[in-house]
Amino acid sequence: MELLKRNAAEHETACARVAARFQEPLLRNYVRGKMRSDRVYPAAYELLRSSTNPILDVGCGVGLLAFYLRERGCFQPVLGLDIDARKIRNGREIAASHYDDIELRFHDVQEAIPVFSGNVALLDVLHYLPPAVQEALLSHLTGCVAPGGVLIIRDCPCDSRPRFWMTWLAEKFAQTISWNLDVPLHFPSRSSINDVFSDHEFERDIRPLWGASPFNNHIFVFRRSKRVGAPDRPGALPPPPIDAVAEASSARGG
Repeated sequence: MELLKRNAAEHETACARVAARFQEPLLRNYVRGKMRSDRVYPAAYELLRSSTNPILDVGCGVGLLAFYLRERGCFQPVLGLDIDARKIRNGREIAASHYDDIELRFHDVQEAIPVFSGNVALLDVLHYLPPAVQEALLSHLTGCVAPGGVLIIRDCPCDSRPRFWMTWLAEKFAQTISWNLDVPLHFPSRSSINDVFSDHEFERDIRPLWGASPFNNHIFVFRRSKRVGAPDRPGALPPPPIDAVAEASSARGG
């Protein structure tokens, strides 16, 4: 009981400290509310806290996962990738002022992922991509997971239950107010995620992660066996220069 209380208190403190980094009051309140109620942050912390491997956060947004992990005492290097130049710009300013070894890059995941080996997070990304791109991305990310490392996916499986439609409505609202990119939504099925990962190479844990929310969030955890090395991934592009973010922002007017 005492451990649960301490974990809850540390979670609340981390959420408050991350939110305080955001100067705009509306965004600060949004961040604090989201992080306090979203179970993916403490779930990711439990999965990553004992690892020394670097973390690749694909679809990092403003960097909330990386910031939360820092506030919980995880100091692995984090590379975050996102196509939203506005969010990358905001997150980079906070990382530069408050957190070491966090790099946020403008990057379209439909292009080659930088060469990487470690732990990987893919939170709320797949449903913004066409099915063929989802499969290609997942297939590539399997090669980014180090032996003993994890790939953490959070998404909403496509089904006909009310929770799915509540999630769909929330996503459309976020697009309407321009918080999320306005692209067609393609929610994956459980099997379309699960089937990419070899039983020989990966252990898996798939479970609901909706907590008290009305949404259909599930977490998919794939842990590579320590006995099976990651396959080579030829043809991956080298990491882009840091100033690519500023160039992309100017090109997009963001």
